[in-house]
Amino acid sequence: MCYVIITSASLVWFLCSLVADMLFAVALVTPKWLVGPAQGIDSNASHHRHSSVGIYTRCKVMHEGGFHCGRFDLDGLATDSSVYPGEWKAAMFFVTLGISLLSVTVLLTLITCCRQSACGKSIHNMTACAQVVAGICMMLALFLHPMGWRASRIQRLCGMDAEPFYPADCSIGVSFYCGIIGLLLTFTAAGISLKAESSNMRSRVRRRVEAGSKLVCIP
Repeated sequence: MCYVIITSASLVWFLCSLVADMLFAVALVTPKWLVGPAQGIDSNASHHRHSSVGIYTRCKVMHEGGFHCGRFDLDGLATDSSVYPGEWKAAMFFVTLGISLLSVTVLLTLITCCRQSACGKSIHNMTACAQVVAGICMMLALFLHPMGWRASRIQRLCGMDAEPFYPADCSIGVSFYCGIIGLLLTFTAAGISLKAESSNMRSRVRRRVEAGSKLVCIP
């Protein structure tokens, strides 16, 4: 018999996983991991913009007064390391892997509403393990990006004093914080999965299923 079980724990688990996945995606595509000092973009310097850089994108104040954002990994991971630091290439790999795993777990959180196990294994436990691995991937990316701050690209943006884990004149951007919040939500979601599994196995749920209910909503 086909049935759908929705509990407050499973709903919170799904939302945590979804929001974490979205934050990881934002951290990946936005060029705001490091933000440079303000620069004037007109003759009176009355307006200011900030050059910034992400994992594979950057925004730059142009000499003629314009502002341009784009990718600098023109050849992907084969891009020269003087343009695309090796540490950032590794960060790109781990972020992409983390997002891929977390996206799969978001789908699995929905599947657990109607199926609790697969091949004799708990889907909740397998999903929790995948979320832990995704969190570790993002943690590695958050560690690797500052390792690349010795690159000439960062020294031009932040000053010659820039070095690993010291951004000199730059500040940490919103993309980096999105990654941190996503990381915390990912590990939180992995913990909530255990609560979600026990919620789906409660006696109230079993009685509703045995009574023939196809949709079981339990707070």
